[in-house]
Amino acid sequence: MSKTKTLVLTWAPFAVCLVFAVLALSLHHIVCEEINKVVYIQVPACMLVPLIFPALKKWAKINVPYLFVVLICVQVIISVDFGTALDFYGLIPHYDKFLHTYFGLWCAPLVWYFIALFGGGGMKWWGKCIIVALSVLGVAALWEIFEFTMSLIISDYDPQLWMAAVASGGNPLWDTMMDIIVAFIGTCIFFVTLFIDYKTSGRLYRGTLSPEISPPSE
Repeated sequence: MSKTKTLVLTWAPFAVCLVFAVLALSLHHIVCEEINKVVYIQVPACMLVPLIFPALKKWAKINVPYLFVVLICVQVIISVDFGTALDFYGLIPHYDKFLHTYFGLWCAPLVWYFIALFGGGGMKWWGKCIIVALSVLGVAALWEIFEFTMSLIISDYDPQLWMAAVASGGNPLWDTMMDIIVAFIGTCIFFVTLFIDYKTSGRLYRGTLSPEISPPSE
């Protein structure tokens, strides 16, 4: 692969996130009836997520598969730019459930990849499945704690409108548990695709889940 193509592929995810971040910030005050001040911090901050991967490659010598880089950037765009800044949470029913399912779908193979990268390649398959499932559930739970904490600290930070749910007689606990459950469903979908990959001799993932470590720089 040429240096130019490598350079383009390396920085393309950040460029795409930058474009969507600018659009989201520009349209936030038009689309949303109430201006959410946190959006103007959250969107630029999440826009920087793609920069993590070139940093990992340079300083930790870890090449995260490009598929994961793309999937994570899509998560940033559809959850932060679309969901929060453009209020897709309020406009599209069950939008957050789709996001949490999608999260489980890409987070599970990423955990699988890192298990192998850090010496777990020889583990029994069922052991890796348990670690992957618990990891995804743990991250999903931590995210719910983060959302709840931010809602308490910053009164106008409420992307899923849990306060409004309480006022209308809803049950935010049900919503929180369903978010975690659908993330686990996404993980189960990954396990199905992993089985298909095994039965087809690796034709589905084509070695994507195999760890790749960059050689030390000269």
